[in-house]
Amino acid sequence: MIDSIEHNKNIAKVTLNGVTDRYGVAAEIFSALGEHGLNVELISTSSTGRGRADISFAVLDADLDEVVKLLETTKGNFGARNIAVDRNCALITIYGAKLATTPGIAGRIFKVLSENGINIDMISASLTVLSIVVSQDRIAGAVEALKKEFT
Repeated sequence: MIDSIEHNKNIAKVTLNGVTDRYGVAAEIFSALGEHGLNVELISTSSTGRGRADISFAVLDADLDEVVKLLETTKGNFGARNIAVDRNCALITIYGAKLATTPGIAGRIFKVLSENGINIDMISASLTVLSIVVSQDRIAGAVEALKKEFT
């Protein structure tokens, strides 16, 4: 069910807090980043209520300063209250053709991490890929535990 597990320790997380929750905001944010040649590794959003949302995303650490500089100049366009940055992040990417058709697989993955004292900071999933952001100082243990369980 899991074909491979990869990781990247050179990741930073950016969170735009209190973004106006309206259509087109995500398009504005990520189009602006793309127009400046800045790639996003993972995106996660959550509604905070009262017409606001938080948008978190992971970028390469090498791009972080440019990302923040761009967002500082444009955050008023989408009503972000502030920009939070976490450089202590790493990305685990789990590939598997049967991820979407294996009941309980996400729960098993999260349980392995939990049993090893590893907190999940962000999650993004598709039919064949599960991406997880954890603390950079926990990445080796996380990858080792997942490989032990699933490979």
